[in-house]
Amino acid sequence: MGLKRPRTMILHFLFIFSIVALPLQGLELFPEEVEYIRSNLTVAVGGTVTLPCGSPPPQIFIWGFTKPGTDNNVAVAFNYGHGTKVQSTSSDLGQLIIPEDTSSLQIEDVQAEAQGMFTCQALYDEEQGVRATFYFTNLSVVDEST
Repeated sequence: MGLKRPRTMILHFLFIFSIVALPLQGLELFPEEVEYIRSNLTVAVGGTVTLPCGSPPPQIFIWGFTKPGTDNNVAVAFNYGHGTKVQSTSSDLGQLIIPEDTSSLQIEDVQAEAQGMFTCQALYDEEQGVRATFYFTNLSVVDEST
């Protein structure tokens, strides 16, 4: 992944965060305070996989999905501090679930269309300030029936 995509993701994240985090006015978040965690997972079509996004769960998180060969990151699940929501438009990836008291994304009955980059943008409100972490999970989906 080139340098352009992480910068674009940071700008996208900061824009979304500035809109949804109005209660945290006065918040300052600097690029050097952002941590990036990358992983690769493989799952079979029809299987189940859990994608990590911090432990303990962040106060605010947004899960996005990018299909291979595109730059279009689509929100598939989020929690802006008022409960978890899963986008119904993401059903072509499989059954998406955020297990209770977590920010992990569980996908059951994984579909071939779920192959791609899942990104969790996580914000932690800590005593010393806000900490942001981006979890990039490249998901490979294999068809074991062929």
